[in-house]
Amino acid sequence: MGTESFSLQARIISLVIIIVALVVFLSTYLDSKLSERTFEEDFWNQAVILAQELAASVGGRRELEDAEVLGRELEEIKGIRRTLKSIDAFLFTLKGPKLVASTGRSSGQRFDPTEWSKVQDGTVVAYLEEAQGQRLWDVTAPIRLSGEIAGAMKVRFSLEDADRLAATERRQSFTIMTVASVLIVGVLGWYLQRHVSRPIHTLVRTMAQAEAGDLGVEARIARQDELGRLAASFNRMLNRIRESYEENVKLLARIENFNRELQGEVERATLELAARHEELRQAHAMLFEVQRHLNRTERLAMVGQLAAMVAHDIGTPLNSICGHAQLLLQRGDLDGEAVEHLKLIEAQIARVVEILQTLLTASSPAEPVFNPVDVNQLVKGLLDLMTPVLSRKGVDAVTALDPSLPPAVGDAGQLQQVLLNCIVNALDAMPNGGTLQLTTRRMLSGRRSAAGNQLHLRPQPDDQSPSSVGDRVAIDVTDTGVGIPPEHLSHIFEPFFTTKAIGKGTGLGLSICRRIVRAHGGRIEV
Repeated sequence: MGTESFSLQARIISLVIIIVALVVFLSTYLDSKLSERTFEEDFWNQAVILAQELAASVGGRRELEDAEVLGRELEEIKGIRRTLKSIDAFLFTLKGPKLVASTGRSSGQRFDPTEWSKVQDGTVVAYLEEAQGQRLWDVTAPIRLSGEIAGAMKVRFSLEDADRLAATERRQSFTIMTVASVLIVGVLGWYLQRHVSRPIHTLVRTMAQAEAGDLGVEARIARQDELGRLAASFNRMLNRIRESYEENVKLLARIENFNRELQGEVERATLELAARHEELRQAHAMLFEVQRHLNRTERLAMVGQLAAMVAHDIGTPLNSICGHAQLLLQRGDLDGEAVEHLKLIEAQIARVVEILQTLLTASSPAEPVFNPVDVNQLVKGLLDLMTPVLSRKGVDAVTALDPSLPPAVGDAGQLQQVLLNCIVNALDAMPNGGTLQLTTRRMLSGRRSAAGNQLHLRPQPDDQSPSSVGDRVAIDVTDTGVGIPPEHLSHIFEPFFTTKAIGKGTGLGLSICRRIVRAHGGRIEV
């Protein structure tokens, strides 16, 4: 017998076994429950009848109150009936039920006042209880004397015989069902083996021979049922396949020749397409590079024109202001504070002129002059300069300067220009006031923080302290303004890109700042 046919037969037999087992289990379970219920009801009827008979056997109140005589009678009755566990006689008094006689320990305490009131109303009370692993019917019947309920007779009836009968009934049902199941499975197995497995095995063996290439085989199943019709259809199919096979062999030979010719054409076309694709890619790369160069040239030309125009329009008033400031410094009646303010004005005018010169040379900025720079002092001086502007705009300046910060190497003027541009951008982002925070700190190389604008500079080379090796001086400029949309972050350092309104900015500030910072060997991030 093949593995496939045996597997199908085994599945069918297994399914039948499962179904039969479920039927046996359910039948046995339901039969046992019905038998158990029948036996319980039968014993319940016996217990109720016995309790009523015992209650009716009490001839009078004197007999009910005579505990000794009543006790002997109850013991005799219990000795006759093996299933009786105990008999209790109660007398109803004004204080409640009173145990008069008993064949064992009284169970009357299990009744609550409501149940005793039912007995006093003439109702037979019965319930099923379990004690010491045994099930018992506990029945209480009222004792009627002269038309009144004078007491009660409580009978505890064992269900041991009922349980034993139910168990015997279950064993018999299970045995019958088991024998029937074995017979069903055996007959079914024999039938499947003879009338299903053998024809299927023959058909599978024929299919295997045909699959191996022997198209002349035939499935010989002389039957008129479904398997016989299936074998006949299979034989007809093999005949058609055998006839088509010879035609397919000839057609396949022609197709192979055509495929070889087509493959050669495809290979030639693929090589030609790859060559043209490479030429197109190179042309596209060259076009992109030329276009980028032209854009950069146009922007630099616009920077030069804009710078020349700004320098021409601002240069004359700046020279006039600087001249007047120098005239005022020559006066001898000025106090020290006024002189300091005039000197500050003169220095900043010179700084504006220097910035204009830087703008004029934005396309090829001047090389920075590197000197040691006290970054903390640079930040303090710039805040002193911007104090009137910050106060006018309602902005609070907060600083967190690292006192152990080593000097940086750079051009103080250009670094001041970078910080000034960052502060101006922060003020533009806080039109209704806010908080501007400048932080200086030592930052390990390669490490980043979550600040706003970050400027990282190299420390002074001659600082040989172990803590400064590989470190950078970082300046963080943070504001509470409106911020920058995420889609603009990748463009803010491009020349002429600005998010400000027309006339509020040219878009050159951050581009120039990045050039200055890169010239110092540092980096600027937003």
